[in-house]
Amino acid sequence: MNVYEAIRQMRALTANNIPFSITFVSMDSTRGTSNGKRHVSKCLLRTGMSAEYSDKSSSLIAYIDLKDNTNKFFYIPLLLAFNEIEIKA
Repeated sequence: MNVYEAIRQMRALTANNIPFSITFVSMDSTRGTSNGKRHVSKCLLRTGMSAEYSDKSSSLIAYIDLKDNTNKFFYIPLLLAFNEIEIKA
């Protein structure tokens, strides 16, 4: 599966309020750090982004981690898997 198909499916599942899992490499571009590979077992996409992220919005995806109901982001190019299916270039 490619990243665009994964995002399309994420949007469809979110529209139906069906949680999904993602795996990605974390990255904090402000600090220039990473916490390595992250797995989120239950999440949904969210809409809207704050102004501080507007310059990065084309490469960031906003989601809600349903484990603790926190709002988070991941970078599209760093997505590794969606519902345990590997993302291919």
